[in-house]
Amino acid sequence: MEVRAEPRAVSGFRLAGVAAGLKNDPNRKDLGLIVADAPAAAAGIFTTNQVKAAPVILAQQRLRSGRLRAVAANSGSANCFTGKAGMKLALDSCAAVAAEAGCAPELVAPSSTGVIGHLYDLEKYRAGVREAYSALAAGGLGEFATAIMTTDTTPKVASTVIRIGGRPVTIAGTAKGAGMIAPNMATMLAFILTDAALPVVALRRALAKAAPLSFNAITVDGDMSTNDTLMLLASGAAFNGKPSGREIGIFEEAVGAVAHSLARQLVYDGEGATKFVNVEVRGARTSSDAARIARQIANSPLVKTAFFGRDPNVGRITAAAGACGVRFDPDRIELWVDKIRIAARGMILTGALPAAGQAMRQREFSVRLDLKQGSARFSMMTCDLSYDYVKINAEYTT
Repeated sequence: MEVRAEPRAVSGFRLAGVAAGLKNDPNRKDLGLIVADAPAAAAGIFTTNQVKAAPVILAQQRLRSGRLRAVAANSGSANCFTGKAGMKLALDSCAAVAAEAGCAPELVAPSSTGVIGHLYDLEKYRAGVREAYSALAAGGLGEFATAIMTTDTTPKVASTVIRIGGRPVTIAGTAKGAGMIAPNMATMLAFILTDAALPVVALRRALAKAAPLSFNAITVDGDMSTNDTLMLLASGAAFNGKPSGREIGIFEEAVGAVAHSLARQLVYDGEGATKFVNVEVRGARTSSDAARIARQIANSPLVKTAFFGRDPNVGRITAAAGACGVRFDPDRIELWVDKIRIAARGMILTGALPAAGQAMRQREFSVRLDLKQGSARFSMMTCDLSYDYVKINAEYTT
């Protein structure tokens, strides 16, 4: 199936993004709304951080019913580590959306991203909700995507169309995130919409299958956020009838493909990133072993700075692989940069390093480690660690 990095209208939903004055720059969009024409089936996955933002806690509670009428997402303030005042702010924010949508507040889920420890101005938020509600449009995904950006340099969107019951079904999503990106999940907000008519159990299963190979397979800096949110909403407006088992499988594949595209875009736009790198570990005994090694390599500051310097540093990569507790024989492994083998039989292939360094000058390249002890594999999407990453994060609140 073809997934395009472009917005697409999803029947049964209207979206908007406005500048409510919640950020330091009053001209930047900072408040987005998703409103369903009728209560939609809804599922979600959230951060596993022990420090959870008030909107995460509230959204988790409200998604237990499996139904939502609206999602409100703001940038500029994470509303995290803000005590009882933060929970009251999240509740009052949902009430403001519910008043405009004409629904119960329990059918509204909040989402926030930005600086931890700060509250946003509720009156500005309420005014922004009124403005956003009047601007809702079927084609508003792009505006919504812009409103949830923080240090992102570009909005992230993806969409595809499949068929269920002989009818076209649209799946479209957006995500934000550029830093504090690491499993589980990445530091991000992500919202995927579909007009498929499916029960909430099917949405939960689709997310459970999609997340491990997309949002849980990326890293920018190894730091987990307090606000990570991934939601999947289905309006049912496609009126596709009861899907077959095969069609459910196609739907799950499509959700996974949209999620993978969004996750890839997050890493590509990593804070200060100049390289996108796919780190694949293959030949492992188990997929969990492969994942542990791939994450260790992809998160290593020494490896990531070598990526920035276009340095095919075999020592850093193999040392990272050997540090995660997975047993393997170093004399059997092979290491590749793109199609260039740079290590084998426990030794660096020094003659291949200049060509590998040249390959690392590309914006995108791959690193593959073959353990040669099994058939399991796992891939992580990561980026380099540059001077600009330090500058962005050293000055994030100052």
